[in-house]
Amino acid sequence: MKTYIKYKRFFAYSEEYNKCFYTEFGNGINLIYGKNTSGKSTLIQSLNYTFGINDEKHKLDEVLAENVIFRLDFEFVKSNSENITIIRDTDFIFIHRKDHPTRKFFGINGNKSVEHKLLKKYLAELLGFNLFLESKGEYKLGSIESMFLPYYVAQDYGWVLSLKSFRGLDYFRNFKFDYYDYYLGIKNDFDRLEKQNLETKKQKLENERRFLVDIEKSNDNLLLSKLKDEEFITKTAEYIAKYKGYKEELIQGERDYLVLSNKIKLCEEHRKVLLSIKRNIKNQSPYKDNCPTCKQKLPNTIERVYEYFQDIEDTEKQLKTNKKEISDKKGNLNSLKKKNCELRTEIEKRYSVLKDYNIDNLSVNTWLENKANVTLSKKIQQQLGIIEIELQGVIGELNKFKTEELIIAERKKKEKSFYTLFSSYLKELEVKMIKDDYTLYANKLFPQQGVELLKTLLAYYFSLNKLFSSTSYVHRLPMVMDAIFKEDVDESNRALILDFINKFKPCDTQIIFSVAESKNNNKTAFDYNKEHFNSNCKLIEIDTKKERAFLSEFQAKYEEIKNETLELIE
Repeated sequence: MKTYIKYKRFFAYSEEYNKCFYTEFGNGINLIYGKNTSGKSTLIQSLNYTFGINDEKHKLDEVLAENVIFRLDFEFVKSNSENITIIRDTDFIFIHRKDHPTRKFFGINGNKSVEHKLLKKYLAELLGFNLFLESKGEYKLGSIESMFLPYYVAQDYGWVLSLKSFRGLDYFRNFKFDYYDYYLGIKNDFDRLEKQNLETKKQKLENERRFLVDIEKSNDNLLLSKLKDEEFITKTAEYIAKYKGYKEELIQGERDYLVLSNKIKLCEEHRKVLLSIKRNIKNQSPYKDNCPTCKQKLPNTIERVYEYFQDIEDTEKQLKTNKKEISDKKGNLNSLKKKNCELRTEIEKRYSVLKDYNIDNLSVNTWLENKANVTLSKKIQQQLGIIEIELQGVIGELNKFKTEELIIAERKKKEKSFYTLFSSYLKELEVKMIKDDYTLYANKLFPQQGVELLKTLLAYYFSLNKLFSSTSYVHRLPMVMDAIFKEDVDESNRALILDFINKFKPCDTQIIFSVAESKNNNKTAFDYNKEHFNSNCKLIEIDTKKERAFLSEFQAKYEEIKNETLELIE
């Protein structure tokens, strides 16, 4: 079932510097405006960052240096509608849903961390996202970036190259094929399944080559026979010694896991206390506040003022240390949990053999049976030659693996639909048609430059968005475009682009885009709204008088959402 997300409001807050940013989003067109370098891109990048996308984190360094907490409230629509809040506090993410326990992810700054993978899986299940991409010879669930790529155009590379708004996606083998196949609704399950079966068979044959150790794991009777046979006394002692070592290691690992879990809980409780202390201290200033008990003015001697600011500084330092300690311990806990799980599996396999070993019941018949099994295990060496031949055959099939003609035909059909739509949009934008047919899967560079390239890519993104919307299972997010007037666009082309956006905007999702204002522009965002959007556009201002003005002085009217946000992350 298709899922929809609509942004409702966004709040960014720096408690340390007492700064914030707040905006609400409209259901239709949202226009972000402000002077160059004022912070328009920062707002757009912050929306992605809040969901755990680390791809553009380096672009937010200046804002992140102020220890900003980001909060996004959005409407989630599937079979019914619900409001969801997602909050990101550096490498912590909190997701709040009504009638659901709060989901917490600690340590998500690295895409390879266990917590970030858990976050990716959670978002994929929420959105109904099921794109698998090939990496290092196996298919893995697509990154969070691949969930947002169809709906995001970055200011830098997004208006130059398609599929380049996020970095790192090129590391996936055949990315553009799997990406387009999934979002265009091309059923490539047969290809993928066939390839995975061959890879599974290859892995199984490679495992069987590992001689007796792997055979023991898959056939307990053979291993038990060797343990009873006098030729394998040394092997038996070695086996039992390893079992004992694994058992001792697991006992210690479970003890360490319990201790570390208690330490994390203690750190979280400590964090709650520190946050409470921090709020109380700020309300007990010796030079303006009253005693919370007797209501008398607090003494404002130099010593008390010094102690007051020293308390604030000490609390801030302890909070930073506490946050890092929780993140580090959470990572260690996940690693320890994985290790203990592997040890339990290994012990279970070994114990299933050990429990059947009873030397007292050994008879002539069982001794002969054991000898037969031992002889059989020796003959496995001969079978390895056969296995090697079969393995080489599978590798040959994998090397020659090709996409089925039916899939190729389906791709051509989709490309034809795309090109028809793409051509009509280019005509609307008064762009001269390219000589050769643009093949979607070839992903060639567009030959245009400057404003013509910008309009061509605009037609490309709108064409894909239109096609993707007809795929029944594909999630729908707001279409976000940063700096639609990236090039030196004259007023006539600006009018053409804005009219195009208004005419062909997605009917089922929001659209959010940014434009720069300056003294050189004849028209303002208000003019654009009136002339091209019938005044139905939601205008979002980034201070037009300053540079890097994303965050501004905190205002009392945001006190409620600030307090609610801080309470939600405690």
